[in-house]
Amino acid sequence: MNATVLPPRLQPLGDEEGTLAMLALDQRESLRAMLAGDDEIQSVPDASLVDFKAEAGTVLTPHATAVLLDRLYALDEPGLQRAPECALILAADILHQPAGGPVVRTEFDEHVTVRVIEESAAAALKLLVMWRADKAEDERRAIVDPFLQRCADAGVAAVVEGIVVPPEGGFAAGERDAAVIAAAEELSVGADLYKAQVPGYAPGETQGVRAQAELLTSRLQVPWVVLSNGVQAEDFAEAVRQACLGGAHGFLAGRAIWADTVLDADRSASLRQRSVDRLDELRGIVKAARGDQGAAG
Repeated sequence: MNATVLPPRLQPLGDEEGTLAMLALDQRESLRAMLAGDDEIQSVPDASLVDFKAEAGTVLTPHATAVLLDRLYALDEPGLQRAPECALILAADILHQPAGGPVVRTEFDEHVTVRVIEESAAAALKLLVMWRADKAEDERRAIVDPFLQRCADAGVAAVVEGIVVPPEGGFAAGERDAAVIAAAEELSVGADLYKAQVPGYAPGETQGVRAQAELLTSRLQVPWVVLSNGVQAEDFAEAVRQACLGGAHGFLAGRAIWADTVLDADRSASLRQRSVDRLDELRGIVKAARGDQGAAG
């Protein structure tokens, strides 16, 4: 298998073969909603988020090449024992999210200063941006540009994540795919790595992923990875495979790996078994698919 050569700033996020198999644990109010189950979301204290992140991070980071953590509930928590070979990506976004609902808008988190970055030994920062076709690009650049400048000031990699927001009534046929690509073309400018929704995906259907991934690869000037948002858990492994065959460099995902462990009575056992197995499987898929792509090239 040929190793993938990553740009210098991204090399800390991958393994010796250039595999990007990255774990997301930066969820905030969405995690609170998962922890609530059938109870009121407001009944879940911050400590419950901290405890889950510490438990999941300690169990899963030995199997990931990098982990994405948030400043509020994970960064300085001594209970989270991150594996030394697993690089840190620090979330630099403020998420505006109503209880039980999706993120509606984001901001650059000014509290993620150069000093915070240096003290945390983060190798990269991540910014989530909500992309809507009916909103001006200038509004989004007002969030992205300060983020890119902070990354440059700290000398760390910039990871930009775009989530497309459907219009009222939802996407018509083909509109989602076009929006995912348009968002990526715009938001990846100036970034070191772009984090994309799986292109060409529909629930239960991964047949269109590779072709759309190839198109996305041809439109971007930087490496990209997929996230698991909007993908059914049972589809994610094949979606990753098809995306990597189409040019993706790997994944940065959370819920597809650990969401079904959150409310288990023996959560540690579930993480050690189901979640570790999934993460190892996904990492193997990326290695194999990237190797196949390199051989084909």
